[in-house]
Amino acid sequence: MTMGILARGALGAAVLSMTGAAYAQSGNFIGLGAGAIPVYEGSSQYRVIPVPLINYHSGNFFITPRAGLPAMGLKTSLAQDLDVGVFVGLNLGRDENDADLTKGMGDIKFHGAYGAYVEWRPGRYSLGAAYRQAARSGYGGTLELRASYAALKTEAHTVQVGVSTEWANRDAMQTWFGVTSSQAANSREGLSTYSPSSGFKSATLFTSWGYRINSDWSALTTVGVNTVLGDARDSPLNERKANVFGSVGVVYKF
Repeated sequence: MTMGILARGALGAAVLSMTGAAYAQSGNFIGLGAGAIPVYEGSSQYRVIPVPLINYHSGNFFITPRAGLPAMGLKTSLAQDLDVGVFVGLNLGRDENDADLTKGMGDIKFHGAYGAYVEWRPGRYSLGAAYRQAARSGYGGTLELRASYAALKTEAHTVQVGVSTEWANRDAMQTWFGVTSSQAANSREGLSTYSPSSGFKSATLFTSWGYRINSDWSALTTVGVNTVLGDARDSPLNERKANVFGSVGVVYKF
């Protein structure tokens, strides 16, 4: 699957899932968009990334963003509107040359990830929790909690508003927000050592709008704001407490 290799970092991956949120219940689709996001959570520098959009379900099999990662997996229904599943996905990581503050820090390597989720969709609401674990030693895992509401549903328009938060274990916090003694020594910006603890690392508020152009094509737009929390906010890598992000795309329903 190619989606995951195009998005760097947690926020970049999350844009993939949020962009398709307004249209995910409309069946299978595939498309492409573009997103404007910070280089990493808390960075003052921005980048534009391609945003592949895919939502495919066939029986218990799916390919769709899960826990901020494009993923494929298997699901089953425990009750009406209540699903659980397992998934595998990809994360490219972070290149040390992505931003001024990360130069000399070394790369966060390309790696796989796996996890499990539970999702409940009563009416217009959607509540979910998902845990993903990096399939690379020392990179850690994160737990995402998300809630959203379909504020508008017509034949042509779907508007969804939502909130999410992510908890990261110690390894994940150290990977993305920590600075080891060797990294501090190599840092071109003279960063000091920093060892964050596990805890909630970010919270996001977003809105997704899906516009049905015709029976086959739709346009998707997402805007939101992400803020770092706890030890992530105190990291010497953190330049901004909050970042805005957005994306636009077009999908074909099949």
